[in-house]
Amino acid sequence: MSIMPSVPVLRGRKNTSLQLDGSVLVLRVREQEHRIPLAAVAQVRSERRSVEVVLTAPHGSRPVVHRLDDVGEAAADAFAGAVNAALPDGSGPAVDGSALVTVRTLDDERRKVRLRRAIRLGWLAVILVFTGETVLLTLTDDAEMIFLIWMCGPLGAACVHVGVRLTPFGKPAWRLPRHGVTVVAQYDGYHDGMHVYAFTDLSGKQYGYTPPGYQGDTVEVVYDPRDPFSGTERSMLIGRSTLLIPLIIFGGLGGLMLLLILLMIPAALFA
Repeated sequence: MSIMPSVPVLRGRKNTSLQLDGSVLVLRVREQEHRIPLAAVAQVRSERRSVEVVLTAPHGSRPVVHRLDDVGEAAADAFAGAVNAALPDGSGPAVDGSALVTVRTLDDERRKVRLRRAIRLGWLAVILVFTGETVLLTLTDDAEMIFLIWMCGPLGAACVHVGVRLTPFGKPAWRLPRHGVTVVAQYDGYHDGMHVYAFTDLSGKQYGYTPPGYQGDTVEVVYDPRDPFSGTERSMLIGRSTLLIPLIIFGGLGGLMLLLILLMIPAALFA
């Protein structure tokens, strides 16, 4: 039985990487992940320590090229050979490969990981503090205070937890009013049961916005330049300050409960 060689994962400068994931090339550049179907790839070129992914393009137009530098020379040659051998037959009409590429922002995923880690550490700290306070209060035989800690303490911590989970700072609705790019989207027709409005980002790449219904020939769309797929109608954005209301209510209530419990413990110990 012959063993197929593994397709290497290419890692370049400034935390960039390129790998083959089934029938998709995954290119990570800074805070973005580009998923490039093999159907969108014309060829992969390797030149010493650089690799270029050339996308398909209609006849007469200039193809989009993604480049990765400072990779291993042997790995680059092996990667290019493996991907080129896996490319579909290009006998049909050439399509615009860039239109098949999907882009997502990795910063949101990393923020979610950091948030989950902070929440776990926060709960661990709360449990350790309450346990230590319970041990101290057993010296005073103050059963009522111990009961209060384990009844109101977790409730206050849960309110803080909900407030943190509702924090809006990484969400498009928070970023778009201040950091978004506003463009005029043109009505592109009714496709697959949806009214589609087309707009282009700062690099000229076209994206689509699908509102709940027909909004006229043009609409103002605001999108995150890091993730143009997040485009939404400008009139549908609510004020940034209103997004803080759940955080203020839950976080403030929980924080106040925890503070009152912490202040009551020294009074019980030294009474």
